[in-house]
Formats: sequence, C-alpha cells, structure tokens
Amino acid sequence: MDDRKSKDESMQTSHAQRSERSSDNGVQSAIGKRLKAYYDDVASEPVPDRFLSLLDALDAAESSSKAGSK
Repeated sequence: MDDRKSKDESMQTSHAQRSERSSDNGVQSAIGKRLKAYYDDVASEPVPDRFLSLLDALDAAESSSKAGSK
C-alpha cells in the first residue's frame, strides 16, 4: 500500500514539474518575442550623425597611429 501511495505522489510531482516547465517555457517565449521586437525597432533606427562623426574620427586616429608606427 505504501508503494502505491509513493508512486501516486511521484506521478503527481512529476506532472506538476512538467506543468511548471511548460509554463516557464511560455513565459520565456513571450519575453523572447518582446525582446526581439524591441531589438528590431532599435536596429532599424538610423545612426545619429554625431556618432558617425565619432567613428570616422576614431578610424582616422587608428590609421595615423598605424602609419606612424611603421
């Protein structure tokens, strides 16, 4: 009788764990979809001119540094 009771409890526990994992997967999936949508919105925005100017200045500084060390 005790074996049957422990087996029933074990089955209920594993069912609860599967249900919890399934719920976690649903939440993770929803979070992932929202993050992807947010990232896509940000990635589609144009790069500000000031940032492009800073990148150009960095490239120029690196080029002159490499040319001076040769």
